[in-house]
Amino acid sequence: MRKRVHSFLLSILLLSLLVAVVSAVSVSITPTQIEEGDTVTIRISNLADGRVFSLRMESAIELHGSSEFTYQANAVTIPFGLNTSRVSLVASPVTRAGIEASEEGTIKSLGKVGSGSITISETLSSIPPGTINYIQATGIPEAGSNSVDIMLELSGTKQGPDSGTITFGIEGISDGSARIIVLVDGAEVTNQLVRIGSPVVALPPASGMKQDTDSGMFTITSMDGKAFLSATSSSLLHADPENIRLIQAEAANIQKDWIVLSGPYIVTPASAAFSPPAELAFLLDESQGVPFIASYTAGAWTIVPSRVAGSSLSIDVSQSGQYAMMTFVEEETPAAKSAGGWVALIGAGLIGLLMVFLRRRV
Repeated sequence: MRKRVHSFLLSILLLSLLVAVVSAVSVSITPTQIEEGDTVTIRISNLADGRVFSLRMESAIELHGSSEFTYQANAVTIPFGLNTSRVSLVASPVTRAGIEASEEGTIKSLGKVGSGSITISETLSSIPPGTINYIQATGIPEAGSNSVDIMLELSGTKQGPDSGTITFGIEGISDGSARIIVLVDGAEVTNQLVRIGSPVVALPPASGMKQDTDSGMFTITSMDGKAFLSATSSSLLHADPENIRLIQAEAANIQKDWIVLSGPYIVTPASAAFSPPAELAFLLDESQGVPFIASYTAGAWTIVPSRVAGSSLSIDVSQSGQYAMMTFVEEETPAAKSAGGWVALIGAGLIGLLMVFLRRRV
């Protein structure tokens, strides 16, 4: 009887593993060497409805003496729809940058003037299956620059066929590189480097990265400037510092009584680990109620122990993953509102202590 029970349980376990393998999202990117204007193909399988899909392209554009640049993903064909879609751009070193997207005869564009690194994000309407005419980044590089680093991202909630092919051409780069990253629900599925022509300039490290060669410390800043990941190069395992990224994602499966304050952000690549742990910090705002930090694993959010340090709420991070700063939904009285940031700071500390206590009890 006992053998039958063990055999039954083993069968259930093997079946569960088989279902997990079959249902896993699969993505491949080809080719890895192209010329300007050539088509890149992304094949996707087992992408269920309701999952957040992100296509991110990081490129190094060699200017060859030009005083301006244009980088374009042309004729972007998508086999499924993207609801609540968004297109984002980070460009550096530039004095002006703009982003433009054309869908079904409608053109949306936004530009910014600045110095150094410029970040732009534009919300699009829901994109049906079919073709986006183009997604274009343009701008003026800083004087004396030999190249411009570009990050262009398209994201949205998937609706439609579970499998299909995304195709697009890359224009505006005669010689350079493009790193194409695909994420699903904030988790990196694939990360492929594509060489264009005969590049001389290397692909840049993650946008928003700063390194101190003396101490070996490096810091990654999120695109919106609200989250920071800090670690030493010697603590990083299974990845190089220049490949670490802090990518903003769409929130999924949030509890009804929770509100997202910052993020979610994905620490990527998936292979990355930190020993001793890295520090992930979120900027606090006095009007944010009682904040806490949660991690996303196996389709669910879990509160993790945090600490307050100055104007930030921080956690220790031992591996890649998805994290967000949140607060609880509550009806605030005028008296509660007047308490301001002190209530938030004290509440965050209490949550962290409670989580540590519960872990020790377990």
